[in-house]
Amino acid sequence: MPAVPGNQTEPGLIVYRFNSDCFYANAGRFADEVRLLVKRAPTPVRWFIVDAGPITDIDYSAAQSVRDLLDDLAHQGVGIVFARVSPYLRSDMDRHRITMAIGETRVFTTLHEAIAAVRGGALEAPVERRDIAD
Repeated sequence: MPAVPGNQTEPGLIVYRFNSDCFYANAGRFADEVRLLVKRAPTPVRWFIVDAGPITDIDYSAAQSVRDLLDDLAHQGVGIVFARVSPYLRSDMDRHRITMAIGETRVFTTLHEAIAAVRGGALEAPVERRDIAD
């Protein structure tokens, strides 16, 4: 089902698939879509899962946008989880300190594992994250 503002996967949870690499030209669109989905959700969002299967690369500019987005979501009490993260994408996330920002326990190789962790309470509740300088 396409990501449409006002829809949720289930109360408190949104699963969102971004169908492109994340780079300087579309990073703003990615962040804007996530913010809009959270803002217009019918119930408060507690967890936001990014189905990152199609994302094979995150460049420097996009990484900064993602870290800014993480700050915004943390201030709202929304935890973000990345699912279907390939080894190549994981190396980009590590290099750009995205993994450090969200925590290694919130990066999964499958979507099913990510959903099970969120539903089963295996992850710590979303808390405001500390700033990570460039």
